[in-house]
Amino acid sequence: MITSRANAKIKWVRGLQARRAEREAAGVFVVEGVRLLEEAAHSAAPAHLVLHTADLDTRGRAAVEALKQQGAPVEAVTPEVMAAASDAQSPPGLLAVVPLPRLPLPAPLTFALVLDRLGDPGNLGTVLRTAAAAGVQAVFLTPGTVDPYNPKVVRAAMGAHFHLPLVAADWAALPAHLAGLDLWRAESGSGLAYDAVDWRRPCALLIGAEASGPGDQARALAPQAVHIFMPGPTESLNAALAAGILLFEAARQRRQRII
Repeated sequence: MITSRANAKIKWVRGLQARRAEREAAGVFVVEGVRLLEEAAHSAAPAHLVLHTADLDTRGRAAVEALKQQGAPVEAVTPEVMAAASDAQSPPGLLAVVPLPRLPLPAPLTFALVLDRLGDPGNLGTVLRTAAAAGVQAVFLTPGTVDPYNPKVVRAAMGAHFHLPLVAADWAALPAHLAGLDLWRAESGSGLAYDAVDWRRPCALLIGAEASGPGDQARALAPQAVHIFMPGPTESLNAALAAGILLFEAARQRRQRII
C-alpha cells in the first residue's frame, strides 16, 4: 500500500492532473470514479496505473479488477494519499491513468460539432456529454478551446471521451474535415430559428466562446447563422445549454428521417 504523498507514482498522477503538457507528452489522462473506470475498462486500452482505497464497494472493486485483468498495475493507497492524487473535492476512492483515446473519424461524417474557444472546463465537459447523447459523430476543437482532458472537463463529460472522436484542428484544416456539410453557427438573435433549419442534411453546428460568441474565423467558416427564439428578456443562453437545445432539435429531426 502506498502511504506517502511523496511517492513517485503519486507525484506523477498529480502532475498529469495539473498540467496539460505532461498529459500530452505522456499520451495519457486521469479518470476518477467507478463509472469512468468502467468506461476505461470497456475501451480495452490497458490503463497505465490504477489507484484505489481499501473501502471500495462491490461495483468499485469490480471496476478495478477489470482493469487489472487487462494488465493494469494496481496500487492500494491510503485515503490521505488518494486525496493528494485526486483532483476532486470529494475523492471517489479510485482513479486510473489511461491512454488518450484515438478514435477514428467516421466515414461518411454527417453530424459534427465545432467548438470555437470555449474556455470553461465545466461547459466543455457538459457539451461533450450532450453531443455524445445526441448522436454527434465528431467534435472539432479550435485553437483557444480549453484542453478536453482537463480533469474538470473529464468529470463533466461522464465518459464521452471514450465514445466521441475529439479533433484539435486549426482553422486552415477545418474546411477539409467538414467538406460536404451544411455549416451553421449559433448566433444570438441572428439567422434562422433553430427549428426552421433542416438538420436532416449532413451538417455541422458551430458554438462560439461563452462571452463573445463566434469569432471572425468562425463566421467565415460557417456563414449561416441559427438562433434560439427567446420570448423572455434574457439576452443569451449558456453555451452548453444552447448547444443542448440545438443538438437535440437536430437529433429529433434526424430520428424522424430514420423512422
